[in-house]
Amino acid sequence: MTPKSSTTDAPGELTPRLARKILNQMGENGKPPELGVSHVNVGNETYLHLIEKVYIEDLVQKADGSSFKLVQGTYGAGKTHFLFCVRDLAWHRNLLSAFVTISPKECALTKPLTVYQAVARTIELARQSEDDDPVRGLDDILRLRAEQTLAQDGRDQARRWIDASLGRAPIDRHSFRQALVRYLHAVMEGAEDASRRLAAWLRGEAVPLEEAKLDGVYEAPSNENGFAMLRSLVQAAHRLGYAGSLLLFDEGERRLSLEATRSRSTSDAIDQLRELVDLCGRSELPRTLILYAVTPAFTQEILPVYPALQQRLGSPIQYLSPHNPKAPLIDLEALDLDPPRLLEAVGERLAHVARVAYDFAPPKRVVTGNLQKLVSTVTEEQLEVSHRRLFVKTWIRLLDDLRIGGLRVLAPDEIEGLVRDEQMHLLVEDEAERSNERLTFFGNPLKPSRTRGKTSEEK
Repeated sequence: MTPKSSTTDAPGELTPRLARKILNQMGENGKPPELGVSHVNVGNETYLHLIEKVYIEDLVQKADGSSFKLVQGTYGAGKTHFLFCVRDLAWHRNLLSAFVTISPKECALTKPLTVYQAVARTIELARQSEDDDPVRGLDDILRLRAEQTLAQDGRDQARRWIDASLGRAPIDRHSFRQALVRYLHAVMEGAEDASRRLAAWLRGEAVPLEEAKLDGVYEAPSNENGFAMLRSLVQAAHRLGYAGSLLLFDEGERRLSLEATRSRSTSDAIDQLRELVDLCGRSELPRTLILYAVTPAFTQEILPVYPALQQRLGSPIQYLSPHNPKAPLIDLEALDLDPPRLLEAVGERLAHVARVAYDFAPPKRVVTGNLQKLVSTVTEEQLEVSHRRLFVKTWIRLLDDLRIGGLRVLAPDEIEGLVRDEQMHLLVEDEAERSNERLTFFGNPLKPSRTRGKTSEEK
């Protein structure tokens, strides 16, 4: 039985409330909105079409297959934005989706248990509207599934469904399958003590083995079995009635500086990443799509040092396109639109969002005149910060000024002043972030190379 879902292939409605949230988030930090990203998305439609048709529909849903893709882009090139867009596609197809930020403190590839914990904590059902509370976390998804089944089919049939669909399911870790089955039964029977213990275990938390044994579970979550638990989680997703799983990993740090020789932490992380690639290749993560967002320094500097991973991803590495839909790398510097047209299209989308948010409908000549001047200024100047992020913040600021201060077409020097002012703000923010930043890759702290003065992004 498939769980209830109200998702569709079309973007959700853009309400005034959602529109204001989008403008507030993007105007404050230039980053993509967690919900409603499709309303401001342009330029990557070719990639999204391939992901949806070739991978989500054909590979995941029809062939029970899995795939691993790298998403490459410099800082501010829209990696997180793109991952959110793919997540929307997955939600429309009834996939469970997890968005995980790789970081040294909370989630490092060298610590598989932290990766599992992050996935179990962030895995989420499709959002039906911005007003609904998210159903996020493996235990909450399972609880909702149990309650739905109990309400629809009654207790006896619900119990039979658990035992038939999950009790004998081909799941890697017997302990995971046992915890899953016992947790669903505990929820249905109202056994709160048992359900709390099992929920904590399924989240990968430290549950004393003596307590776990009370529920028939004889293994504790650890780094040794972290990836096995991750495999078990995605293996269970389809048995629970969902179409599959989407795992999105996003590097939390912008800078990369590696030593010319191997380091132990990076080698360990590469081994774990290679294991994820191999699991997809061996179909041990059924109905799963994994996207991992990296900077260009990964393919330029890391892959050549680690030939085992390089061989798996291809050498020379190939880029996803309609003519090469099986390629492993998605390059966000190669979009459907050139920079001026891309910014202009984004500006038009944001102007529409502002109209919905504030019932703000200025004359087209005012919007077009200011937008074209801003696009020209941003693309022609040699800016020290990401031009897309700068453009978004400046354009939303300008739209607010037009709405509050009065409608007019600004002079070129006024546009240049706004751009330089916003650039200074971003430079200050960036410098503050960099001063507290630890050099990392795959969530591991790394020492600066003595043979290089600047990162590939700074050159």
